[in-house]
Amino acid sequence: MKALVRGALCAAALWGTAALAQAETVERGDGGRKRADTGIYAQLGGGLEGYTGQLAPAVTPGFSYGAALGYRPHGLFAVELGYSGGLSDIDSRMGLLDDGEGGPDIVRNAGQVVVVGSFTNTRLQPYVLTGIGLDRYNVRNDARGAIRGFSDDTSGYVPAGAGLRYQVGNLITADARVNYNFLFDQDFAPGGGQAPGALDGRYAAMLSLGGTY
Repeated sequence: MKALVRGALCAAALWGTAALAQAETVERGDGGRKRADTGIYAQLGGGLEGYTGQLAPAVTPGFSYGAALGYRPHGLFAVELGYSGGLSDIDSRMGLLDDGEGGPDIVRNAGQVVVVGSFTNTRLQPYVLTGIGLDRYNVRNDARGAIRGFSDDTSGYVPAGAGLRYQVGNLITADARVNYNFLFDQDFAPGGGQAPGALDGRYAAMLSLGGTY
């Protein structure tokens, strides 16, 4: 009888310990669902880009797309490697000689490294970013030669941006951001030898989907 009582007491103690541990796990899990995930993340997106200042009358806004691979060691900080591309047309008033094949007049490819700082450590995160990037412009030739004054070129830029990130569930992340890129030069365009000012740059708005792993 005493052995039975001792066994019952041991079982009760074990059950109570297990129940307490489970309650603590659930409590931590509830808190975790409110916090931003850390680790490696990846995302793909698309949007719109255009130019300001000297280039605004010459290059029309066009489609933008990109991908990013980042590492978030802490909920408030991340380092990100990004690729972006853009498809733009040159305004017809610049003397474009159409070859009848359609397609964009300027194809831009770029890579960048940025640091991302978030204002909250929750799943809904407003953030800012900055870093350094490199552009490659490819200007499409028409049937009668290069588009007047435009040429292929490689140059750098400094991105500055802000965005809003939201984690849906354990894996899916939705991201909306706007960037303004301060260009080192505009040599791909006519008169690009003149150093651009702060208002002579490129803006972009992009929506992305991805996840943290």
